[in-house]
Amino acid sequence: MTDYYEPKYLRGAISKIHPVRLFFRSNYFTQSVKFPTKTVTFEYSENPRSLLPYASDDMPAPSVKRTGYQAKSYEAPLISGSRVITNDTLNMKLMGESPYNSGMTPDARARELAVNDLMELTDQLYRQEEYMCARVKQDGKLEIDGEGVHALVDYEVPNIETLTNAQKWTDSTDIISKLVKMSRRLRQNGTNPDMLIVGHDVSELFNTNKGILGLRRDEFLNYPDPSGLADGLTYICQLRAAGIYLNVYEYDEYYTDSKGELKPLIDPGTVIMQSSRERNMMLYGAVTYINQRSNQYVTEMADYVPYVVASYDPPVRKLIVSARVLPMPRDVSSWYVLKNVI
Repeated sequence: MTDYYEPKYLRGAISKIHPVRLFFRSNYFTQSVKFPTKTVTFEYSENPRSLLPYASDDMPAPSVKRTGYQAKSYEAPLISGSRVITNDTLNMKLMGESPYNSGMTPDARARELAVNDLMELTDQLYRQEEYMCARVKQDGKLEIDGEGVHALVDYEVPNIETLTNAQKWTDSTDIISKLVKMSRRLRQNGTNPDMLIVGHDVSELFNTNKGILGLRRDEFLNYPDPSGLADGLTYICQLRAAGIYLNVYEYDEYYTDSKGELKPLIDPGTVIMQSSRERNMMLYGAVTYINQRSNQYVTEMADYVPYVVASYDPPVRKLIVSARVLPMPRDVSSWYVLKNVI
């Protein structure tokens, strides 16, 4: 008889669940790299933009230094959640189930509960990944804060600027001049920025600032098909000026924090300038658990690892979904962040 609680069958179920389309994770952290240990390593180098030197016919070719690289290792933080099924759970009707004589047995109810729990746990995992990517893009850091775990991963992102109260944008602020300076800085670093991602407070200013209104290109043909935009993404306008050519988007996606408060993924007063062609990575460390059938430790290299822990006295079955994941930018100087704009 097939045991649908075996990890390999649970993982098959995950692959058939269509995750919510998440803007940062789905578009800019697309490459998945898996490691056989819980520690992940990232190697990178910087292109110095050197010119090959002139040479004389009568002299040996000048020696050119090799570009070195750096390596950083991190222990990928563990993300994990569980759902428990007990006898009491199986004796309660499911949502939508007829309260009388539904014909559903406790065994059938247990299978349906497992499917629903798996969907909800993996959905929460996807949202956690999106949250991690969003924080890296805004803060250049990732704070790992949970029960029994406190850590900080600092990516040393250079282009993050927090405005003072006197520098905040207003209807009369020369926003274009600031955007041109940001764009020039990114081009010096080797990136050609073509998009702005803004919080909802900033998007309001783009509808009132006189300098912005004079440079907006709002022709109907410039607007993208809304069905092609990621969930939570709204097209605002296109800006064209000497030194910039930017499509502006508002990202208005939300999450519920540990206190039950609804919060935006993009801080309301934040502006992110970047290239739409930016591509980063998600690094996955290995997850170790005990296989209930063999009673042996198992270590898996996978994006997500679902497994079951069961006890017989009292009869309890716990479904667990775990991952060790860390977003990793390819080039930390490829985007620019303004905070506290409004």
